[in-house]
Amino acid sequence: MLSPFVAEFLRNPATVGSLVPSSRELTDKVMAPIDFATARCIVEYGPGTGVFTDIIMQRRRAETVVLLVEVNEQFCQMLRERYAGQPNVHVVLGSADKTGEYLQQIQAPRAEYVVCGLPFSSLSLRLGWRILAHTRDVLLPDGKLILFQYSLQNIKLFERFFYLLGREHVLLNLPPAYVLVYTPLAHGAK
Repeated sequence: MLSPFVAEFLRNPATVGSLVPSSRELTDKVMAPIDFATARCIVEYGPGTGVFTDIIMQRRRAETVVLLVEVNEQFCQMLRERYAGQPNVHVVLGSADKTGEYLQQIQAPRAEYVVCGLPFSSLSLRLGWRILAHTRDVLLPDGKLILFQYSLQNIKLFERFFYLLGREHVLLNLPPAYVLVYTPLAHGAK
């Protein structure tokens, strides 16, 4: 019997990105830039089975809005069941390029943080561009996009919309991953 994560990866590797969930070393690096004591709104794109979400839930304040945007129906259902009854947690079956609409529907503030593990290498350039442009718009001007990626091939794309604050290579993950921390560029900047 395959785990839900492996089964979904085999069914649709373009939206799942990796065969195994993220390591503790990777989750620690991804969570490090988040100030949980002050965060009012945290968005996660592609939470999958909730590896990062579980840590967000442990560290966040109850009044912090957490919006989880997932395209996979099975993962979405699993997350809804897991976080049912948690205050200010919203699980949406949808696309990251519609996050502004989702935030408006739940009357949430603009996000301070977007955690993103979407496999940009597997997305069409057009969709990746739309997601990044949209993310720049839903983040506060000093907000942070925290990406983890398995290659650096999309750096130029990311830097059309964001300014790089930090980059780390996490070797203790399968496969090894990069954690990239960005802040939005002003429209027209670059």
